[in-house]
Amino acid sequence: MKLRLCSRLVVLLSVSALLFAADGKRAITDVDLYQFQWIGDARISPDGSRVAYTHVKVTPKHDGYETELWVIPSSGGPARQLTSGPHDSAARWSPDGKFVAFLRAAEKDGRPQPAQIYLLSMDGGEARPLTDMPKGAGDPVWSPDGRSIAFSSTTLASDFDKKPGVEESDVRVITSAKYRLNGAGYFEAGRENHIWVVDAPRTPGAPQKARQLTSGEFAESDITWSKDSSSLYFTSNRVKESDFQPPDSDLYMVSASGGAMRKVASIDGPIHSPVLSPDGRRIAFIGDLNHDASGGPARSYSQPDLFVTSAEPGGTPKNLTGGYDFDIAGGVGGDQAPPRGGGRSKPYWSADGRTIIVASAEQGRVNLKRVDAESGKVSALTDGNYDLFSYNATPDGSKTAVLISTPTNIGDLFIVDGKSGHSQQITHINGDLLGQLNLTEP
Repeated sequence: MKLRLCSRLVVLLSVSALLFAADGKRAITDVDLYQFQWIGDARISPDGSRVAYTHVKVTPKHDGYETELWVIPSSGGPARQLTSGPHDSAARWSPDGKFVAFLRAAEKDGRPQPAQIYLLSMDGGEARPLTDMPKGAGDPVWSPDGRSIAFSSTTLASDFDKKPGVEESDVRVITSAKYRLNGAGYFEAGRENHIWVVDAPRTPGAPQKARQLTSGEFAESDITWSKDSSSLYFTSNRVKESDFQPPDSDLYMVSASGGAMRKVASIDGPIHSPVLSPDGRRIAFIGDLNHDASGGPARSYSQPDLFVTSAEPGGTPKNLTGGYDFDIAGGVGGDQAPPRGGGRSKPYWSADGRTIIVASAEQGRVNLKRVDAESGKVSALTDGNYDLFSYNATPDGSKTAVLISTPTNIGDLFIVDGKSGHSQQITHINGDLLGQLNLTEP
């Protein structure tokens, strides 16, 4: 019996080999990595007609990555290259959809310099620099009125007075527990990320003078404008030697003209990804609680939840998903997300302000979920066996651009209908390569 079973197995293997040869596909190899392409930080235009994204590819010398901006109709069709790169990222549509602000790190002596914000008219023409910050600019955010762009920078006022060509000392004095980050390099002591604002002229030309809104020894992040463009919200951990304390950050606001900051919301843990309701009266955010409701010992892992609070100081945040036993804004571990220019996703509100849409990880899958802004009831907007690792919606939530990976496909761009959840794939970024490979679903 054993001999007969082995004979049948040999026959089956022989047939499989013939089928593989007839199919014309081959096994994947290590050098195929050099042909991989990625889509990162997809941003849908305010009218929902187009999607701008960062196109990431391996450099010709195979020792790094190049990034450039492309745009594609949300209904599908050929994509069009917007910028030449090789270090362009973070496309951000102006509220009227007529301009795209983005980050460009120009090269000098073969090395990328600190990134600056550039403006590109969607009617055509060359991209023009908007900032000239000695230490670069990051995280550009348009004001709702389209007149200004807020951004973060570690630049100090004294940096503008330094003479060009003067080399800084390479001696580093380490005084903090967290002194460097993979990919970003060493942190510079005394240089925290602060909020700056620059005017956005309707006719891009020379760089504009930026004004600094925040300063001091603590960094700010998650910049979000108020609906009337009069103030900005941000998160910050304003505790000295915070690396020796449980993770924490609070939500603050500051006038767009500068001045004192005010605390808007606080929980027992870190806050991130704040987003205002359509009427501007509430803010949804993602938070991790350090302790359970009974006040027990600090936990080694905190499950992220979705909160909502008043946009004015003094409100009490409400945990909408305390009874939902999965990770809000969670993901699936893997290496298929873009290695550069990935961007960050935030929850978004439905047009009527009754629902908040956010990604959630459940049992090895990531999908978009609807969360009732009052009751916290969770329901599915999408339902697929995949990792949905990036998303961005139109202001009314009618269309969402999402990036989806599967075990046999590297992230492609889909458009999700805000009501039905129906999705349409509009890119096949690695179609030519993956069509040659014999890939199997696990």
